[in-house]
Amino acid sequence: MTSTGLPRDLAADSVFIVWGPPAYTNRTRLLATALGISVEHIYSTRRRGALAAPIKYPYQAFKTLVYLLRNRPAVIFVQNPPSFAAVLVALACLFSRARFVVDAHSDAFTAAHWSRPRWLYRWVARRATTTIVTNEHFAGSLRDSGAHASVIRDIPSRFDAGSFPLGPEFNIVVVATYAPDEPLEEVVVAARSLPDVSFRVTGDTDRENATIPSALPPNVELTGFLSVDDYRALLRHSDAVMALTTRDHTMQRGACEALSAGTPIITSDWPLLVDYFRKGTVHVDNTADGIKRGVARLRKDIDQHRRGIIELRDEVDAEWVAARDGLVALIVDGPAASGAVSTTDSPAVRS
Repeated sequence: MTSTGLPRDLAADSVFIVWGPPAYTNRTRLLATALGISVEHIYSTRRRGALAAPIKYPYQAFKTLVYLLRNRPAVIFVQNPPSFAAVLVALACLFSRARFVVDAHSDAFTAAHWSRPRWLYRWVARRATTTIVTNEHFAGSLRDSGAHASVIRDIPSRFDAGSFPLGPEFNIVVVATYAPDEPLEEVVVAARSLPDVSFRVTGDTDRENATIPSALPPNVELTGFLSVDDYRALLRHSDAVMALTTRDHTMQRGACEALSAGTPIITSDWPLLVDYFRKGTVHVDNTADGIKRGVARLRKDIDQHRRGIIELRDEVDAEWVAARDGLVALIVDGPAASGAVSTTDSPAVRS
């Protein structure tokens, strides 16, 4: 991978606004680093949910406006969700000469509390220089509304990994946030019938509204929230990484991190995930039987999948460089110079 981002003078006059702590923004930080711009994390509490929102969002809105008035950046990237941050940045740019780019994650389109009222977020998207999305489905809906969309499905990374104590059994790390779309109960049922496989489920079990699986068998461990070093070591040294979702059109950050680590993947059988994770990966339905069969397939051909995931990593590195260069051209020169930015334009990606 190369490391060419925005021109130095423009990068110094740009910022990535995130309403949240660094622990929840890995993709955003990778994108900001690749472009050479700084990230401004604005938050008052790590608490999430409807009860915290009326307290933290007014404070974060005030702090954001103060930051923008003091620093007057020329280009503002803003993470969405929360969608309120994107609306605030769009309004602020009405009164300045700044341009803004929305980095929209899947929840910005699929969660009602982030996507409504739709007319307001269509207005924000049309005002933006571009909205970065993870797939063509969301890009198409933006373009239909008259907005510009850039498809960047992942930002590859490399990291050093220390040691992590693992037993001799087949080890699978299940990347989780305990969100409602994660079929963790099905994973637990599958694990009961696979006593020679160790399942370690990551994620913050103290998170508000966390959906915690019940009656865990001996081969399932909830690790709790791990440090960055321990998390990376666990991904790198496990035999496989499992990242599942019951929602279509939802990119799996855990699977992307497994790809960066060079570890084979088990993920859900959605078209987006089948298309992107096309090597070194077993795709399963989100049932206990499907998960069990997927683990068996992966174990049977583990050496093939280990080779495949390294091949795929090289391919997506090339796709990312093309997408990044298109995004940089869009910001520097405008849409006519860059065309439609999309990782799916690369010949290395299947149609």
